Amino acid sequence: MSNPFAQTAPVALLPDDAAYAALAAAAIAPVRAAADDRVRVRIERMDTLGTWAFVQGRLEAPDGSRPDYAGTTFAERAAQGGMSDLHVALLRHDGDAWVLVDHAIGPADVAWLTWPTKHAAPRQLFGF
Repeated sequence: MSNPFAQTAPVALLPDDAAYAALAAAAIAPVRAAADDRVRVRIERMDTLGTWAFVQGRLEAPDGSRPDYAGTTFAERAAQGGMSDLHVALLRHDGDAWVLVDHAIGPADVAWLTWPTKHAAPRQLFGF
């Protein structure tokens, strides 16, 4: 029997929501690991659907300008123009914490297009 009260549409989290800080930290962890404090993520969208979350943000320097990728793993790709200013992350709540399932830093295409199939994530979460 299906649950008539099951969540069917994504819910946008705002910075004052209880889960926001933990979810943001897990979502931006790959950027911090790759670029330390030289590149930050300005979160623009954080949606949850059941145990799933999709986070989208803009990569920027600490002062809000375009990031300088010199000395990072992204330097060559950025120099060749293959680095967007986008960061996206798919996460799943495992009961204790938000776990990063997949992510794309500076994708040149819609990297998350295959995530519903690849990870059995709800399509509604991505807006398609």
